[in-house]
Amino acid sequence: MITIIHGPMRSGKTFHKAAFARAYGATHVVDCWDALQHEIPADNRLVLTTSHLRDIDRAIRLDWPEAEVRVVDIKTARIAIGEASHAPAWHPEQKAVK
Repeated sequence: MITIIHGPMRSGKTFHKAAFARAYGATHVVDCWDALQHEIPADNRLVLTTSHLRDIDRAIRLDWPEAEVRVVDIKTARIAIGEASHAPAWHPEQKAVK
């Protein structure tokens, strides 16, 4: 099973990737996947992307139509791991936490 989580930048996809991988049973994580540029990754992958749903659907149909793929929006994925559906607001003047 391939799980694709899609959502906007700064929505928590990368920050919560380990929790998402556990929740969806993935053994590997592919971050920053672009549906217009890259092929569908192999099985047991968690794929994180900002690609639009129509581009994800097209990539699945063209690259690997028989693949078992679960497409999840970021709000649903965040709730699945016990987080709020939206990431806290971020402002450009805030400094990144190290």
